[in-house]
Amino acid sequence: MPAFVVRTIGCKVNQYETQRLVEQLEALGWRRCTNGAGADLCIVNTCTVTEEADAKCRQALRRLRREHPGALVVAAGCYSERDRSGLEAMPEVDRVLGNAEKERLVEVLGLSDGDAPCAPSGISRFAGHARAFVKVQDGCDQFCSYCIVPYVRGRSRSRPMPDILDEAQRLVENAYSEIVLTGVHLGGYDDAGRRLPELVRAFDALEGLLRLRLSSIDPKDVTVGLIEAIASSRVACPHLHVSLQSGSDTVLERMDRGYTRGDYLAMVERATSTIADLVLSTDLMVGFPGETADEFADSLDVIKRVGFGKVHVFPFSPRPGTAAAAMTDHVPHDVVKERLARVGDVAKAAAVRCRERFVGRTVDVLVEGRTRDGERWHGFTPSYLKTLFALDNAPVGGVQRVHVESCDATRLVGRVEVKP
Repeated sequence: MPAFVVRTIGCKVNQYETQRLVEQLEALGWRRCTNGAGADLCIVNTCTVTEEADAKCRQALRRLRREHPGALVVAAGCYSERDRSGLEAMPEVDRVLGNAEKERLVEVLGLSDGDAPCAPSGISRFAGHARAFVKVQDGCDQFCSYCIVPYVRGRSRSRPMPDILDEAQRLVENAYSEIVLTGVHLGGYDDAGRRLPELVRAFDALEGLLRLRLSSIDPKDVTVGLIEAIASSRVACPHLHVSLQSGSDTVLERMDRGYTRGDYLAMVERATSTIADLVLSTDLMVGFPGETADEFADSLDVIKRVGFGKVHVFPFSPRPGTAAAAMTDHVPHDVVKERLARVGDVAKAAAVRCRERFVGRTVDVLVEGRTRDGERWHGFTPSYLKTLFALDNAPVGGVQRVHVESCDATRLVGRVEVKP
């Protein structure tokens, strides 16, 4: 039986697409190799959103070549789409496949013939996870000035709603009680006029589903309709990861984000006043070309005002071919480093305030596994707050009622409620 190894760099969409590749190869008789040498095929599902992501992809390709010297090493996905010639020049790489070719990897590599069973188009499980991701949309039409994604993923396109619901039902039947909807531009979902709010409402009818969660979404897409759909849903979780990028109107304009600081704060007010126990998380870019001290201070102010549960902060990374890559007013490295640290401090304080709201309350925790020391279990609340608790046995994928006794910037800590 031939064996394969696959490594994933990047976003939830990439993670979903890797799972689909795994199931396609396994349906054709391949065996996934997780440890040691001996693979016949090595795939890196690449990301190119930052220079750091590029570096991780190259490192993964070199490592796989060392570990599996006789294998066919394939670079697939977004980095391959952006810099095919650069990857082809790497001696460790045998084949380079863009995103369209990745969709047809089995066919492109000649791994099946007419007598082989039909490889599945979706997924039936999500290996190594208590939650399952479902890709509902691909591509992006926004073309923010710093972003390479529309160039490597193409224009926005959406899966038919019945296909999504069928796949989700299959996952629920295979013991995944939480589904995470993901897409390159999730808020751009559009199936013949049926938008994201309609998709969220449709999940209420899925028998056995406990939770529905949305992955990253743009503030413009957190509409009144979506807020109401989440608030009234049987399964939708009170958590939104709404990308901010900057709290400064002038920086947002240079980024071509299409909204203002005021728009973002108004969205937060609408959402938090309608969705009970809502927790917000976000992305923030530091050091965008020309970012002044006052513009940076505006970003800190928004973090304090909103009280995010988590802020994913990262430095500006010029992507070849984007408008921002041609901007010349770069922020010095030492200034960027200092600002990253300041965001970390402000975000930590905000995260503690966010979690303090739940101390003294009882929350439902979807169990994901044991802590590294093996002494406690961990999982997530509907508001996507990591929670630790002690228990002799807590089945992964099950739900425990936990009384929250304390918190810090990254987690809640509590004890399991004993049933009477």
